[in-house]
Amino acid sequence: MKYALYLPLFILLFALGCDDDDVLSTQEVDFPISFRAEFGGTPLAIQSADYAYPTGADLKIQLFQYYVSDLELLPAGGGDPVQLSDIELIRWMSATEAATTTRTFQAPIGDYVGLRFGVGVSPDLNAQDPSNFAADFVLNENEFWGPSTRYVFAKIEANADLENDGTFDTPLTYHLGSDALYTTVTFNRTFTLDGTQDPDFTIVADVLKALADDTDSFDIANPDQQRIHGGNQAIATDLWNRLADQFSLETR
Repeated sequence: MKYALYLPLFILLFALGCDDDDVLSTQEVDFPISFRAEFGGTPLAIQSADYAYPTGADLKIQLFQYYVSDLELLPAGGGDPVQLSDIELIRWMSATEAATTTRTFQAPIGDYVGLRFGVGVSPDLNAQDPSNFAADFVLNENEFWGPSTRYVFAKIEANADLENDGTFDTPLTYHLGSDALYTTVTFNRTFTLDGTQDPDFTIVADVLKALADDTDSFDIANPDQQRIHGGNQAIATDLWNRLADQFSLETR
């Protein structure tokens, strides 16, 4: 009979012991994640290289940027994701910049099964005005259209040589963003963070894949498709979908 009194306590301790493997450690490690920009599978040389476009034109990319919201790791044991950052602005805007940039985050030691983020500004942040943030915060007046159109989620700016005469005299300006366009990207990866042999993650974005694919290319010769800004987001849907779908994750 006396052993029966200890049985519930034994079961409780056993259950708690079984759950330990699924609980992330309170100890955190540095976890760098790199972001690389490409054009047609080669590292993007912003404002310098000439790139062939599928329609026969040549491009010089002047600016490429996008927001990443709610960058999260997915724990192997389930439960709440681990948020690394609520918002990041990933940008290439100078010829002196390398094609790869790296951000370092803090993450608990443990086992994970994936990486997830939103492309664009999450709806809760998109609803806030720049005045709610510090002047040097990534959500600032420079990226804000106004009270109705809100923030610019991504920008692709280029100069095109449509006549192949060596003169890049046709500006292309694609500024994209709206709550309806916000897209979540998930990469399923099994990995462990322990501070010793952590994986190297690189999130890759290819500008050409956002503009063109094997069967369809954005018509940069059409004046109506050379500028997307503010209120004309309806024609941006195709461009946005390709931009959001083309992300890939390299792991080593």
